Amino acid sequence: MMLVGSADAQSAGASLDSGEITVTATRATTATKTDTAIVDIPQSIGVVSATQIAARGAIGLQEALRYSAGIRTEPNGNDYRFDYVTARGGFNAARFVDGMRTPDSSYLPRTEIYNLERVEVLRGPSSVLYGQGAAGGIVNSITKRPDFVSGGELGVQYGSFDRKQLQADITGALNQGGTVAGRIVALYRDAGNQVDFGKDDRITIAPSLRFRPDDRTDITLQGLYQRDHAASVNSFLPVQGTVLAPEGRRLRRSVYTGEPSHNFYKSEQYSASLFVTHRFSDALSFNSSVRYMRSNAQSDEIGPAVYSGLPNNFIDPDNRVIARYLYDLRGRARMLTADNSLRASFSTGPFSHKVLAGVDYLRSRLLTHIATTEDGVGPLDLYAPVYSAANVPVPIFDEQPHATDTQLGFYLQDQIDWQDTATLLLGVRRDRAVSKVGNDRQVDRATTFRAGLVLHRVKGLAPYVSYSESFLPTIGLDFYGKRFVPQLGQQYEAGVKWQPDANTLVAAAAFSILGTNRLETDPTNGLNQIQQGKVRSRGLEVEATRTVPRDYSITLSYTYTHARTGRSADSLGERLPISSVPTHQASVFGEKTIPLAETAALRIGAGVRYVGPSSDAAAFYDLVPEGAVERLRTPGFTLVDALVAIDWDRWTLSVNATNLFEKFYYASCSPRQACGLGYARNVTGTLSYRF
Repeated sequence: MMLVGSADAQSAGASLDSGEITVTATRATTATKTDTAIVDIPQSIGVVSATQIAARGAIGLQEALRYSAGIRTEPNGNDYRFDYVTARGGFNAARFVDGMRTPDSSYLPRTEIYNLERVEVLRGPSSVLYGQGAAGGIVNSITKRPDFVSGGELGVQYGSFDRKQLQADITGALNQGGTVAGRIVALYRDAGNQVDFGKDDRITIAPSLRFRPDDRTDITLQGLYQRDHAASVNSFLPVQGTVLAPEGRRLRRSVYTGEPSHNFYKSEQYSASLFVTHRFSDALSFNSSVRYMRSNAQSDEIGPAVYSGLPNNFIDPDNRVIARYLYDLRGRARMLTADNSLRASFSTGPFSHKVLAGVDYLRSRLLTHIATTEDGVGPLDLYAPVYSAANVPVPIFDEQPHATDTQLGFYLQDQIDWQDTATLLLGVRRDRAVSKVGNDRQVDRATTFRAGLVLHRVKGLAPYVSYSESFLPTIGLDFYGKRFVPQLGQQYEAGVKWQPDANTLVAAAAFSILGTNRLETDPTNGLNQIQQGKVRSRGLEVEATRTVPRDYSITLSYTYTHARTGRSADSLGERLPISSVPTHQASVFGEKTIPLAETAALRIGAGVRYVGPSSDAAAFYDLVPEGAVERLRTPGFTLVDALVAIDWDRWTLSVNATNLFEKFYYASCSPRQACGLGYARNVTGTLSYRF
């Protein structure tokens, strides 16, 4: 199912200084690696523009996707370090930036959304074009590129938890001939967060140069530096003090379970990217993308021992005090990615072909040192915490086996149009992936397929069917030294897309996914991950968007998901619900523009998000008789977001509020025997000037 909203500046043809978005997004690149109309794509594709991100008050990538059908954001609750997104039944959504894979680990911090033109979400298996793709889909962030039309924006922001942010985005031609353009996106943030002693600080600098010597060649060189400093990183609290707490015993949302003197997550990320497009003729073109990225991470954390498997994690008779452990990490990630392809267009009788043939390569290396212990870490009264540096033992780091992952893939795709009647999409890929952890080396080979058919017999109406596969090598070892095996996925999907005009798009999709070897938290050890045998997910997604320029816009979505475990080595894990996957989700967001004068307007927006209850049957394996299963239920919740903005000439003053009515909720209660607390109300005011 697709999320469709206001078009980004590139697809709408709007320059940065216009400040206007005039049409609904109708095209995307992630699903086919070609610029294709959404109604011609036989798979669910979602687009969230920078305009929508700002209107909805998102502060990160996962918040930007809150109104997307088929997507579960923030499944672990509030966390200011990483982006957590699952799709179509609890499968992790693989993260890509400009079509290239990023490390899926604690080494890569949250994506800076101010540097994005849009976010595209391809739901379902997608390995034919991307190789490493999870069964639930991928999230592809499209970064800002230089524009030959001069323009820019300067902004200042202040909000809840003493959030202070400066941001700038400037672009334009750099020579009189108009062949060279530049852009720089920069951001500085000094902020706290909703947990005691919290931090959410960031510096981002993203310069880029674009060279367009003629109408056939386009070259962009892009850099990125990002430094993050987060604190109060442990967002999990024991179930006995949260969802299972008796009346009057619910823990505060802001309670901090660690030690202020040993509490931070720091990371530095550097990357350089080169994008080349050359059109040999109207029928043949070449595209190349290359990126080298490196990231360093340091984390010092003391957290609550909520993984004991006992009926009660508190260690005192009054149920106030909990034991704690130390977990420190030092790590480095290095990744090189490259994707090169040729595109050819030709006809064979009544059939028009758009053929894409390419090869991509990935090499990543993870170097990690970990210190973990419970010895010398003092317990804490969660209802009246007293902190002391004496509770912090000296960490002793152990070097983990170096993990290296390489993948080489060849792919071929043909989009075949039969006059105005139908579009057939066929794709095949061959991968060779090599994973090495220490001296242990494993080679995996896979061939994946994709096929889809879209009918166009009725103008504006596009029913479709599709089949797709995924192949995701899983690098690393579990807690007991057992190697992870590749995760595989198969999906059948059928749907219909209706676009009666350029401003309206309605879509519905039904899907069935079979995934194998899915990673999840070990119910008997929260520091370990295990792989389930099989997961079956079926669902229905419906979404409708209507945008009337300079008047109003509205987006509605509904998601039904039935996800269950299948055959597994643990008999208690069969035919049970997947953790953090609600059966029902729904959302609506609308925005109305009210003219005040010739150059002034008032914009009012509001949104409602509903996430239904979910359950986890694995939470109490050790607490029930053999052959019995007890389920831990996480209540559903409804949240309200709001926007008030005044646009005057080139100035905009906006106030966003998420979780407007300060709803206290739990994002999920998991096999950790702990609950992830949801986000508190966040109010942010932004003053910006466009030029």
